[in-house]
Amino acid sequence: MRIDKVCIGLTGYPGAGKTLLASEALRRGIPVLNMGDVLREEALRRGLPPSRENMAMLMWKLRIEEGPLAIAKRILDKIGSIEQSLIVIDGLRTFDEMSFFRERFKKFILVVVIASREERFKRLSKRGRSDDPKSIKDLEDRDRAEEALGLTELLKNGDKVVVNEGPPEKALEEFEQILKDAVRLDCWDNVFL
Repeated sequence: MRIDKVCIGLTGYPGAGKTLLASEALRRGIPVLNMGDVLREEALRRGLPPSRENMAMLMWKLRIEEGPLAIAKRILDKIGSIEQSLIVIDGLRTFDEMSFFRERFKKFILVVVIASREERFKRLSKRGRSDDPKSIKDLEDRDRAEEALGLTELLKNGDKVVVNEGPPEKALEEFEQILKDAVRLDCWDNVFL
């Protein structure tokens, strides 16, 4: 049985602007679940500092211990307490995660957020998280790690693309339209239920 919600999944390379869009969803009262936060919660539970190396190691370790959908399943466990009919999941990394959510929600929309490596590095340098890259080389290494996980395949399967170069207003405007379409989709589907 499918979950009677419309879900927007956000994906993209680190620093592309997924957090910008997720913050906009939150500002509008739409619940956001972040896959990276699930990983950080697990690191805390295991007593690991949230460094880039620890997070990468834990991401692979969880997938080995619990299967490739370990993080997606933990996200799904959190959804039961959400009443709203539209939610956002931030930080999908693999085709398997997308397929998992597509099979479980009434409607699932994958939004690919893109930005140049240089723009992404500028953003990440200002963000201040302990796992952020310290150089372009670090970012290239992180991009390769994401690609090894399966990000490249996932990016080819987006339903919508938001280009986030320069000022954020254009990306937010594009995302606003996606949110409006998702709300209409939910309302339209409810007419026939």
